[in-house]
Amino acid sequence: MRFALLAPLLGAFCLTGCTMMSQPAELDLATARITSDFETYTLRRVGLVPLRGFDLDVDQERVLRSAIFNEFSQGTPYEIVPLERNDLEEVPGSDPYRRGRYDPRTIIALSRRYELDGVFVTTITDHQFFDPQRLSMQIDLVATETGVAIWSSSIHLDASHPEVRKSLRAYLEREDESETWEINLLSPRSFAQFAAHQMARML
Repeated sequence: MRFALLAPLLGAFCLTGCTMMSQPAELDLATARITSDFETYTLRRVGLVPLRGFDLDVDQERVLRSAIFNEFSQGTPYEIVPLERNDLEEVPGSDPYRRGRYDPRTIIALSRRYELDGVFVTTITDHQFFDPQRLSMQIDLVATETGVAIWSSSIHLDASHPEVRKSLRAYLEREDESETWEINLLSPRSFAQFAAHQMARML
């Protein structure tokens, strides 16, 4: 009698489990490095400086920076402070991707001016905003206390690769956009959002 009562429940559980297992899984496509003393830093307000690197026009940078701001605001405990180019006037510049280091004067000046605990520096190394889309970027979290990167993440997405398509579909199904996931492969905004989401979950 007891088995007869449990059988429908077991069947439903099996059906639910099989349905869940059949859904595509979102792979970790981003990689990250973190310093051993990361937990010793107090991070509340983190600036997001204008993107640098691979030949971006104004609209492309706006799309990418908006995606990074949205995903890191939602996916991390920090208050993200977007900084525009005119906010950085008279602040000594640096080119960390080319030089392999940050100018401490830049970090110190930003810290004092905007009361920041850290700065996100994004470098775009490759992109293609038409089918098949590509996007490669690196984001470094630089502590204003020391002027060095305490976390760094990079991602290389190519929409023609099966694992990227599979992960994007899983991400969109979670966002209730499963019916349009193939269309989103053509959307620079959605592709950028997915890339930023992948990196934010590494932090």
